[in-house]
Amino acid sequence: MNRNQSLFDGINSHASFSKVNPVFRLPLGWKFSRAPAGVNVFFTMRNGGVSEPPYESLNLGFHVGDDREHVSQNRTALAEMLGVDPAAITSPRQRHTPKPMLLERDEQVGSGAFGEESLFDPCDGLITALPNAPILLHFADCLPVVLAAGGRRPAVGALHAGRRGLAAGVIANGVAVMKNELGADPGRIVAALGPAIGPCCYEVGPRAAQVFKARFGPEAVTGNRADLAAAAIIDLKASGIPAANIHLLDICTSCDKHFYSYRRDGGVTGRHGAIAWLE
Repeated sequence: MNRNQSLFDGINSHASFSKVNPVFRLPLGWKFSRAPAGVNVFFTMRNGGVSEPPYESLNLGFHVGDDREHVSQNRTALAEMLGVDPAAITSPRQRHTPKPMLLERDEQVGSGAFGEESLFDPCDGLITALPNAPILLHFADCLPVVLAAGGRRPAVGALHAGRRGLAAGVIANGVAVMKNELGADPGRIVAALGPAIGPCCYEVGPRAAQVFKARFGPEAVTGNRADLAAAAIIDLKASGIPAANIHLLDICTSCDKHFYSYRRDGGVTGRHGAIAWLE
């Protein structure tokens, strides 16, 4: 029995995702198969791009010190594989805040597509109801959380949920934007949690562990080891999302070298991504 099933009723692991084969020079990735109709969710790995060490190879982050042209080529190749317009990709400037923002106007689409600068700054969650407007957030140990709502007005959001953002409420804030601004019913939102550093590798200081435990309870902390996914699931359920609608891709980015890991790689590394869009 994996840790998902032992800790959380209604949580599905790898069976909730389908593997996407690499095309051309692209990495293996994971396509979420439980998204509502018309919503697409994809988590990338690090394989198959053009970036050179220490960012090899499909680095999607402009802000890490990689060659800007390499990052642009990586993003373009990913977009072409997924059948979306690379110039329409919208990326925020993530700064470990609990702040989500709404992508609501056509003129905002494409901000951050080909450079670090973005209209969405600081921003650690991007949410939209616009069609053909893929949102891309990037990660290297923090937890990707994608929220998808179907129905008469589909919506999708991606959240950057690190320890600080989680503790400050990025999950609840993201669900609130989807509910209050776009009319989404939390009871019908589906959440996909992507690869992140697991409690096997994420040891924090005693003070940080105490704060995390006080905020989320003992399920999210074992000794000084924090469990980002457990904390996110606790807040998703508290925000009204049913346990049966929460799906975890249970891969530790520090253990698995097919992913970037800030901690394992000593702070100098690339970023894999979570990309989501409405048709």
